[in-house]
Amino acid sequence: MHEEAIDAKPFPRGMLIAAGAMIGLSLIFAASARLWDFGATRVVYAPVVEQRDLMFADAVNGSVDVIDAGKKQLIAELKPGQDGFVRVVMRSMARDRTVLGGLPDKPFRLARHSDDALTLTDLATGEVVMLNAFGGMNRKSFEQFLAMGRTKP
Repeated sequence: MHEEAIDAKPFPRGMLIAAGAMIGLSLIFAASARLWDFGATRVVYAPVVEQRDLMFADAVNGSVDVIDAGKKQLIAELKPGQDGFVRVVMRSMARDRTVLGGLPDKPFRLARHSDDALTLTDLATGEVVMLNAFGGMNRKSFEQFLAMGRTKP
């Protein structure tokens, strides 16, 4: 008898209308933001002063080879247990590349900007990682690749 009393009460009409209105407004706001770029955030990067296109390849001994993509030249070998930050960033970007359907043979672009920002861009997906955000030591682990293997003038 108690169950029948609960089932007999209708759901409050005002709550249904409020929920429907919230869903409708959310869809309208999302559509307007997409159509008219309302509320969009854009990152403007300073001009690039130095850059290098790199490939990262797993080696059979567990190392990661860092290759200058333009010259097809090995510039560094990251041994197992070393350069953990580089490995984490590259694994994350490789996973994102797989999910987004990026081409595995496209390089990554390491760039230093005029404001001293250091970025790593996946040229297959367009994803950009601001390396300065992870602190000086982690930044240096990537920054070293700009100079490695280059001949001095």
